[in-house]
Amino acid sequence: MRGTMNALRKVLVVDSGHRAETDLLSTELAELGLASVTTSMEAAEAVLDVIERPSAIFIDISNRHNGRLASLREFARALRRSERTIGVPVIEWSRDAALSAGGLSGILRTEIGPQALSGQEA
Repeated sequence: MRGTMNALRKVLVVDSGHRAETDLLSTELAELGLASVTTSMEAAEAVLDVIERPSAIFIDISNRHNGRLASLREFARALRRSERTIGVPVIEWSRDAALSAGGLSGILRTEIGPQALSGQEA
């Protein structure tokens, strides 16, 4: 079983820390066969210290996080400039953006590549 878990693509999801049970990005990622860790923006650096390098980092900028939108976007910019996340796609995600981009699987194929959903690490 361990080999199966290691074959899963691993994704970090960063949000404001306020989660609604009905709108969890991590649930959608799991349905696509991806393992994810969801954390608040404040804890994200510590989480990055202890997890394997993620295949992608999703910054959840959904409407429910409007009060934190500017800080979430600044955090995404900082991650894109960080040496520790060089080569890791940092994706600003919202349900509206996902729908216009062909869904979550479309975003993953665009940002990670065609192997995004195959379970193969790039």
